[in-house]
Amino acid sequence: MITGMLYHFPRARFVDENGIYGQVSHINSEATEAAAELGNPDIQFVAMEVMDVYHSAETALRILQEKYGVDIKALMFKVAAKNEERGYYK
Repeated sequence: MITGMLYHFPRARFVDENGIYGQVSHINSEATEAAAELGNPDIQFVAMEVMDVYHSAETALRILQEKYGVDIKALMFKVAAKNEERGYYK
């Protein structure tokens, strides 16, 4: 069951400034930064970078919604159903 808000962060200016290709590239760069922190003994550094990935992904979803008309809530249900079929949830 999907509940809650669609977005947790404020709308970033990059929704207007970036296209989807640039934003997906930015998600990749944020994931690279998160991976680079895996050796850090302070897990908060990893957590911070993972949260940056999350924020960048939200920005990409806003771009898809606002510029391409993607129904994000319907997409969430589709992805959850797909992952349920794959046995990802307990």
